[in-house]
Amino acid sequence: MATAVAEAVFEVIGEHPTIDFGLVILARALNLPPGSPIALFALGRTIGWIGHAIEQYRDDRIIRPRARYVGEAPKTGN
Repeated sequence: MATAVAEAVFEVIGEHPTIDFGLVILARALNLPPGSPIALFALGRTIGWIGHAIEQYRDDRIIRPRARYVGEAPKTGN
């Protein structure tokens, strides 16, 4: 059923379902308690943040400064 829903989503909006959909399917397949999908998402995100913090500490620099605004400075005041 999950595959059919995922395919239908793609047909309707042209995009695959998000990680949230996958986590709900996983939680239902494993008969996990309510709230498990968001807990798994938060756990994964937290592990990623910890990994970034360790990397930054090890390299003694902030990582992933991928973007810098190079446009016109915003006007201040009225």
